[in-house]
Amino acid sequence: MRLFAIGDTHLPSTREKDMHRFGWAEHPAPLQRAWDALVSPEDVVIVAGDISWATRPTEVQGDLGWLDARPGRKVLLRGNHDYWWGDSLTRLKKLLAPYPSLQGVIHNCAVELGQWVIAGTRLWTTPEAPPMPGGEMGNEPVEAGFVERETNRLQLSIQDADVKLEANPALRKVVAVHFPPLYAGGAPTAFSAVIEGWQPRHCVYGHLHAEGIAAGFQGVHGGVPYRLVSCDAAGFSPVLVDEA
Repeated sequence: MRLFAIGDTHLPSTREKDMHRFGWAEHPAPLQRAWDALVSPEDVVIVAGDISWATRPTEVQGDLGWLDARPGRKVLLRGNHDYWWGDSLTRLKKLLAPYPSLQGVIHNCAVELGQWVIAGTRLWTTPEAPPMPGGEMGNEPVEAGFVERETNRLQLSIQDADVKLEANPALRKVVAVHFPPLYAGGAPTAFSAVIEGWQPRHCVYGHLHAEGIAAGFQGVHGGVPYRLVSCDAAGFSPVLVDEA
């Protein structure tokens, strides 16, 4: 059993918003080919936010069906473009219910699936972020209130993961977020302090694209390996994170 991660699938939704303008030729066909070749049905795949361009639930069903058709059991978390997601966990679970391989959502909680317990949240741009490209898939401005809120949500998710670990201490700890919790240069952030205090085996994140990819920290910091898994950074292929 293996754990994969991929972020920023940016599926077109019924709005038919393609990614050609960003240089993603024929997307999501290359991702589909790589995913279907790499992932087995028993594997777990984290989808680390910016899943669909849908703005409401009625627009996202086709994209959820596309994800469901891919091999593996999926864990979803929200990105800054996932307006269809909403704020109600009950309604979100009802929306996902017709798609049996979408088996976990990180929504102020952690997900236990396979050999892993996965904590996380969306995050936001922190004051430590370097200048990055603007535009539709560029940087989001620093908002102190958002950083505080997302820090609290990350802590809640980790607390829920700890409850699951008490019941099953053999689980492997993983953090999955959308925004970078740490930037190039490695200056600590409010998010990295929480993550490194928990000491997961891995932390995966997305959000960064094109020339912005270099802004993210990749490597080990504070004892935690960080990995950028946004679609273009990952070469349009799910990234193998762990194997049990």
